[in-house]
Amino acid sequence: MKSWTLLAALGVVLSGCTATKTDTTASVAPPPPVVVAAAPRPVLQPAQPGPWRITKTEWTKADEDGFGEFLRRIAESGCTTTTACMQGAPNFYHDSDPPSFLFHADCAKWAYMLRAYYASKNGLPFSYVDKIDGDVRADLRYAKTPNVALDRRDIIDTGAGIDAVAVLRKLHDEVWTATYRMDAASQIPVEQDFYSPKIQPGSIRPGTAIYDTTGHVMIVYNVTADGSIQYMDAHPDESVSRGTYGRQVPASPISLGGGFKNFRPLQLVGAMRAPDGHYIGGHIVVASNEAIADFSLEQYRGNAPDAKDGAKDGGVQFRYNNVPLDAYEYTRAAMSKGGFAFNPVYEIEVTMRALCRDAKAGTPDADARVEAGLTGLHADLSKISALWEKRDLRVVYHGSSLKQTLADTYDAAEHACVMDKSADGTQVAGNPLDPFVHHSPETDVPTLIAQIDDSVRFVGMQPVGN
Repeated sequence: MKSWTLLAALGVVLSGCTATKTDTTASVAPPPPVVVAAAPRPVLQPAQPGPWRITKTEWTKADEDGFGEFLRRIAESGCTTTTACMQGAPNFYHDSDPPSFLFHADCAKWAYMLRAYYASKNGLPFSYVDKIDGDVRADLRYAKTPNVALDRRDIIDTGAGIDAVAVLRKLHDEVWTATYRMDAASQIPVEQDFYSPKIQPGSIRPGTAIYDTTGHVMIVYNVTADGSIQYMDAHPDESVSRGTYGRQVPASPISLGGGFKNFRPLQLVGAMRAPDGHYIGGHIVVASNEAIADFSLEQYRGNAPDAKDGAKDGGVQFRYNNVPLDAYEYTRAAMSKGGFAFNPVYEIEVTMRALCRDAKAGTPDADARVEAGLTGLHADLSKISALWEKRDLRVVYHGSSLKQTLADTYDAAEHACVMDKSADGTQVAGNPLDPFVHHSPETDVPTLIAQIDDSVRFVGMQPVGN
């Protein structure tokens, strides 16, 4: 029997994915703070062993929803490596794979390979960019100018069925973070694999990729009722972690295509339908930007009437219900349809967990994310504390002392981050976050917490003075 083992070696050199260490003690983000009646989740249909047969000429909304459910089950399982996620119960389709099947991937490959794997189990067509070009004087993963898509590889059944593992192996070797680094408005020489979606419910969804232009890729698995966008990501050591979208993902110009990216709609055309219902031959046509209903450059240009590329004119402008917001606040508001709330305890928990992983990694890119993350957390808590002092009901907290609860939550997160050894095994007792926290007033979260006015308390939903 043909082996389904994928053996290609992974590493930063090939992928560009940031080398971060997974915190396995806290791999799943806590539940969202707002509890609402959930919509019924899609039902996945079992797959049969055997070659990949194409039975549908395009992806429907039901297929996209099913892909999202497939991802969500993996993410919610708490699995910690790409192999473990795919070889066991977290993968709904694992029973249709031979025991020897292994799924090696890092961040850039993870999103592509999950998409192709799902397509193979559901009779769907697939195509991807297999050749790119860019500034020959620069590392294409971090070039200051965009890369361009030169050629595509269509996955076509020539009659005997498609060898799914061969496709995954080749896909693994041909995509990397440089494949994501493309001008979001460009459609030449050939269409790129992703398009920029409008920031709205249903467009940012499970299956949406998030590209961090410093060298990392995440994939959304859930969007909560309060607008929190939860993602999972793989790393060069094949570990899998989870996080929540926020200021740790830097703003990007249109030219580099960072931020939210949806797989572009595609259609198999010119194929012959065999008597058993499978499609043979044909070629793939991918949708142009103009043909995609929710294509939008809003995330780069804002939504002001005279919106331009924010990287060129000094910043983007966003407004929600005519209230000015920054890009991250606008995303949260838009995704929650204006119903988002500020839960400072929750924000510290999820943010500190992600920052701890990066602080332990110790790479320049990871350090930059820690600095930006702490600055963002400090800014968020400053704003939340000001709203709290004004008795704004959007601040979700029902205890007796917000200051004490935040201090306890921060201390617990900081304590959990203490490590005894560095990545190379040498003794480095202490907290890797300390140098960043005390670097400047803008990152000193503990001092900010200590300055919160705790004279305002909430009893139930009503603010009262102390």
